Amino acid sequence: MTRWIKGALGVVALLLIAGLAWYVPARAGWFASDRATLVERYASAPSQFLTIDGVDVHVRVEGRGPPVLMLHGTGVNLHEWDPLVARLKPYYTIVRMDWPPYGLSGLDPKNGYTTKRAAELVGGVLDRLAIPKIAVIATSNGSNVALQYASGHPERITAMAFSILPLERPSQTRAVDWKIRAMMAFNKAVLPDYHPKIFYKWVFEDTSHPGWAVPPYLPQMMYDQANLPGAVARQQSFLKSNAVLFKTTDVGAIAATIRAPVLLQWCERDTVIAQGAEASVRRFANTHVELVRYPDVGHWPMWEIPDRFAKDVKTFLDKAIPAR
Repeated sequence: MTRWIKGALGVVALLLIAGLAWYVPARAGWFASDRATLVERYASAPSQFLTIDGVDVHVRVEGRGPPVLMLHGTGVNLHEWDPLVARLKPYYTIVRMDWPPYGLSGLDPKNGYTTKRAAELVGGVLDRLAIPKIAVIATSNGSNVALQYASGHPERITAMAFSILPLERPSQTRAVDWKIRAMMAFNKAVLPDYHPKIFYKWVFEDTSHPGWAVPPYLPQMMYDQANLPGAVARQQSFLKSNAVLFKTTDVGAIAATIRAPVLLQWCERDTVIAQGAEASVRRFANTHVELVRYPDVGHWPMWEIPDRFAKDVKTFLDKAIPAR
């Protein structure tokens, strides 16, 4: 056996040992996040936990002025809105929550990880906080939760702003990065409850505009909270229920129930949404929609263009619900 072959075999052996050294503890759950540590890291003041219909819901209220509710998207949590909150809280009272199954909100005893259930918990939080009327800012699947709640409580909604708005089934043909597809196939086959932190960095890179430098905070936050015990299974439960909803109903029809003024911030680089901007506007048949286009922005406008995004939101809110 030549020296070259021996060296190659040695490298392969080292890689196998290193792989097993990572895989075995990951499979055993040793890399799972510690809840107490994450509460200390992500739920410091003004965070609070409100028990709503048996669920401990992570809620943050800060700022001053008319109330504004912010609902995050799939896979993330209320800290998705950090850049926007920093820019709006001098003018508005910002209410954020981790709607289950995401973030630090606790287990739902009803195991109801659906859009409808999330909307029920949103209403419970607003009731507990004694907020009779509120503007809503939402993105991605948080937009579906917002529409579900608003359709049942139109009298409580003063205005609505959407960035990523899934009114049809998300794109089934988008070109997902090969690294993500490979990692998903591996996890599905042998490691269903754990993804390494690099996976979440790839997700942000794959769904944002080219050249955007992903802030390390985002994949770290996503990794930490997705690796709470049982979190992946709960999130998969929600995603499956959502997929059924899009296949069996006209999800976008709910937009016609909205009568409050609407801002639609359309991100042209986002590849998740299937319908176009004009088709989305037409769905809001009973209200006025203000459309703002961002030609070079992906799925995370609140992080990709925080100043422009916040300015457009504030301009809209100042007209719809004057802060003074």
